[in-house]
Amino acid sequence: MWVVQAAFTPRMSDARAAAEASSTPAKEPTVQAEPVVQEPEPQEQPAQQPAEQTAESRVTLMALGDDLIHNCVYWSAQTPEGGYDFTSFFDDIRPTVRQYDLACINQETILVKDRELIESYPVFGSPIEVADALADTGFNVVTFASNHCFDKKETGITDTLSYFHETYPEITTLGIHDTEADAEAISIVEKNGIRIAMLNFTYGLNNSMPEKRWMIDMLSSQETVCGRIEQAKQAADFVIVFPHWGTEDTFSPDNDQLTWAQAMADAGADLIIGGHTHTLQPVELLTASDGRDVPVYYSLGNFLSHQKEKMNLLGGMASVTIVKDADGTHVSEYDLKPTINVILRNENTGWYTYRPMLLDSYGTELAAQNRFSECTVDAMWALYEDITG
Repeated sequence: MWVVQAAFTPRMSDARAAAEASSTPAKEPTVQAEPVVQEPEPQEQPAQQPAEQTAESRVTLMALGDDLIHNCVYWSAQTPEGGYDFTSFFDDIRPTVRQYDLACINQETILVKDRELIESYPVFGSPIEVADALADTGFNVVTFASNHCFDKKETGITDTLSYFHETYPEITTLGIHDTEADAEAISIVEKNGIRIAMLNFTYGLNNSMPEKRWMIDMLSSQETVCGRIEQAKQAADFVIVFPHWGTEDTFSPDNDQLTWAQAMADAGADLIIGGHTHTLQPVELLTASDGRDVPVYYSLGNFLSHQKEKMNLLGGMASVTIVKDADGTHVSEYDLKPTINVILRNENTGWYTYRPMLLDSYGTELAAQNRFSECTVDAMWALYEDITG
């Protein structure tokens, strides 16, 4: 049975009364009529008990699926000045993103600065302005390790990373590297007193491998990947792995996903959030070899794209609460919220308006305007329920 939503039983109650540590005020001494001749025997005082620890640190995290920039998407984002502006495509999700401490998205297509390199499927190169839209929306973690991340060779990786590092240094980029030193380091973000390590791997690349193999984090061997997870576990309180894996256009994890997920959990991963299939897959709770509960989101599907099938227009948002308390650092709550990529035809320009959003926000009035009429409210919820059980 796939788990769609869960809240773990707290390992320590936040409601334990602080009053247990308080003591009854001493009474005023009684004035004696005669002086006391003999001192009373000293009474042995009970050893002072340490105050019960109730302090708790908490981090909220959300993650969305693929930001997949097809040509219709970037053509629709062109400005009169000849640039690109994707920010309006994130208007519906922006308030949700900004509610979380950590907001993650998978940038499926690599970014380029040279307009001549902008291209769509099968060799993607997306306008560098995509980064501006992600930053404006409030994402502070972007994963890049995908089968398309080397579509523009080293230029795509160096363009993407130089722009993020120079313009948005506060955003953590994962999965690709412009120096060997960066590739060797474990990315750790500290939020609210919790050190969170994050790793991002891809199963493979559509084009040739880079000569500098360290430029892309690959799902190469269990020894290598699990070794990185173990290294991260030593350096942080909590470890998240973002694998790019699975079989495209499927609703259930394949054997490779299942095998990798268990190996990652056993190596020390505390949360696994996957992508690549362009379809939503369920979330499952695994038990690691040391007994930890590890939520696994097998695939969040697409968030923004121009794929037209109903199964590719439905995606998911992971919503997770991470808690650090006396028992360690663990997931206290996790949820899978469905999303829909709403595509509207702009009658004035002939291009499209993209409005990816939570399915909760998708009503019959908007569904009537959807470019794809089969994406009714009932149909999308039915598909979500079929996938998640």
